[in-house]
Amino acid sequence: MTGVEKAADQAAPKASLISLGCAKNLVDSEVLAHQLTALGYRLSGNPGEASLIVVNTCGFLESAVEEAIETLLDVSRFKKNGSCRHLAAVGCMVQRYGKKLVDLLPEVDFFAGTSQYAEFASLFRQFLEDGRRRLHLRRSTYLLTAETPKERATARHTAYVKIAEGCSNRCSFCLIPKLRGPFRSRTVGDVVREISSLAEAGTVEVNLIAQDITAFGSDRNDSAGLIRLIEAIEAVAGIRWVRLLYAHPQRITADLLKTMNASRKVVPYLDVPFQHSAPGILQAMHRSGGCKSVEQVVELIRSELPEATLRTSLMVGFPGETKKEFKALCAFVERAQFDHVGVFVFSPEKGSLAARFPGRVSRRTAERRRSDLMEIQRAISRRRLRRWVGRRVPVLVEGVHPETDLLLVGRTAHQAPEVDGSVLITGGTAEVGRILDITITGSHDYDLEGFVAEATDERGEAAENPSAARL
Repeated sequence: MTGVEKAADQAAPKASLISLGCAKNLVDSEVLAHQLTALGYRLSGNPGEASLIVVNTCGFLESAVEEAIETLLDVSRFKKNGSCRHLAAVGCMVQRYGKKLVDLLPEVDFFAGTSQYAEFASLFRQFLEDGRRRLHLRRSTYLLTAETPKERATARHTAYVKIAEGCSNRCSFCLIPKLRGPFRSRTVGDVVREISSLAEAGTVEVNLIAQDITAFGSDRNDSAGLIRLIEAIEAVAGIRWVRLLYAHPQRITADLLKTMNASRKVVPYLDVPFQHSAPGILQAMHRSGGCKSVEQVVELIRSELPEATLRTSLMVGFPGETKKEFKALCAFVERAQFDHVGVFVFSPEKGSLAARFPGRVSRRTAERRRSDLMEIQRAISRRRLRRWVGRRVPVLVEGVHPETDLLLVGRTAHQAPEVDGSVLITGGTAEVGRILDITITGSHDYDLEGFVAEATDERGEAAENPSAARL
């Protein structure tokens, strides 16, 4: 970049993008980030210095909506006390409430739903020109492709790849089909092109995500779509770990598990949101979906993929949940021995079927059940992690520990980004983004600790550390 170009870049207005919610939303924020640069803005992590602030909202739960509104109100102060000229809200909350938000949030200048991510630049430019149309909303049909420009929100070595959008499962407690539209998936070739591009840029870990990853291809009557995708990714050089997130239990088959077991790249990890174990509750949730019980699904996974790390999401306090059914859920968790569990309290979201169900469980009781279930899982997690002590395992180095410069931090293949704990590393030099053999020396409730076994990576190649983090 020449001196003139640098000066022009420094003079460009700044935009700050705040991404709320899940990893799927983060991918949408990567699309938004490119749209902001296309408008001529420089991205800044400091909303106080930005002339445009964009909040990519979540609207799945009432608590997420409250967080989005609080965030918008909080950053709106920069319109008086900072550089902000325009404040925009996009995403699921806008899709959920639409026109109501225009009157509710006069602080916000511009609104766009879940189909406008790749159109943000043109729509916002039009708004700047005429200053009239503040809300852009239509039925959600958006689906990104390998050609959709994005600005990476993750470190170079890891990435989320959204392989599908929307959901057609119609769970009684969930608003996703209304917020994101029906399920629609990308083609195998399109996903592989994106992963190949990521590999060329230095990515070694890919996390495949969707509302229901196991439905991949079902909108094209391709019941083996995910299997074909896994097999196609095998040919992508440079990718070391591929992780599958958000798999519907009723679509987990022996063929899928055998394909995972045979893969050199797909790690033995599954995120399967079971939601509950009681047949009556699952039926009311519209989660039954077939003849397999949750116990049978866990047994199938353990038999076909013995080394599998299992994460699940469970819901307590669903209407009609009795003490007996909650105790049965606790017993199921004890038997299943999940590695990672997220427990959520039922939220009666307006517009969902379950919000009208009788037999509402009090919030206090539901919160207590959540606490009890998490305490059970804490003990299970502690026991499950002990099995790694004394073993040498590959660990992806992610950088210096945020609370001390005396430790590095990384993750095993059995730990997904941000949600599953980490490995605290001592005794060596390691380059961020490198997969090294680490000898595990200790375990905690959710984390491991260990030291660098050798200055070699998983392939046995000499570690070259021109930009290494040194202990």
